[in-house]
Amino acid sequence: MGWRILQITKPCKLHIQNKQFVYDPVEGDALKLPLEDISVIILENKQISLNNALISELAENDIVLFSCNVSHLPSGVYFPFHNHSRYSETAWQQVEITTPFKKRLWQDIVKAKINNQADCLDILSRPHASKLREISKLVQSGDSKNSEAFAANLYWKSLFETFNRSDESDIRNAALNYGYAIVRGCVARSVVGAGLLPCFGLHHANKLNPFNLVDDLMEPFRPFVDYMVFKLNFEKSIELTPESKNKIVEVLTQNCIFNNEEINLLKACELTATSLAKAIKVSDPKMLQVPILKKLPLFERGCG
Repeated sequence: MGWRILQITKPCKLHIQNKQFVYDPVEGDALKLPLEDISVIILENKQISLNNALISELAENDIVLFSCNVSHLPSGVYFPFHNHSRYSETAWQQVEITTPFKKRLWQDIVKAKINNQADCLDILSRPHASKLREISKLVQSGDSKNSEAFAANLYWKSLFETFNRSDESDIRNAALNYGYAIVRGCVARSVVGAGLLPCFGLHHANKLNPFNLVDDLMEPFRPFVDYMVFKLNFEKSIELTPESKNKIVEVLTQNCIFNNEEINLLKACELTATSLAKAIKVSDPKMLQVPILKKLPLFERGCG
């Protein structure tokens, strides 16, 4: 897997030359990068042209491509589709999992999300982290008591002052949505890469949503974005600048704890999806692993 995250903000042509990604801006010198070094490309300008040869090579090299709308928020994502060598077997196993098994997996995902929210509050010296941890202990199979929503209400009141998650005029919501969209695309790439069908979720079950499973798995990832947005202090901002979006995207390179090891969040996307495929194969929900947000020296970098 590559490590570079490219945000293309200026008018340009993008193409492939000798297995190299070529960025050729309207103004300025061209830049070449090895495809193997790239993990994510974000297209933020409407005057960017690229051809099918490039798109095909991106898929072959497991690179996820985002396109952004006029508001510069991700509106589309292109990623490799079912390159997994045992896709058919894994897909059939996924389709056949039982409802009780799904509910147990969702219980663990919700617990992990709430505990990551608690860790986020702790790291940022915000109140009520201990209350969130108590709520996480009460999460039942399938989250039948809706502990996730109860925790979310307390979490947002504790994280930000005078904040409404549904207020579209609040720049912090735009920043959060930008970060979530980037992480969602990377989780989607990993889900498909693990041979799983993204439309069949564990809890999310909207028949019009092709990414129900992605929306399930990304829940524990959300507090990482929340942390980044808090640290960037958008309260006095009126719009998302290219510089601030660059900072938000850096969440993918930040470290987390995964299965008692430190890895970056982009790698955690891949390993989370792989662990779910293993859990389904052996019918053991304990095999599912998700990232844990802890205060790490590397996690603090680039967020001041």
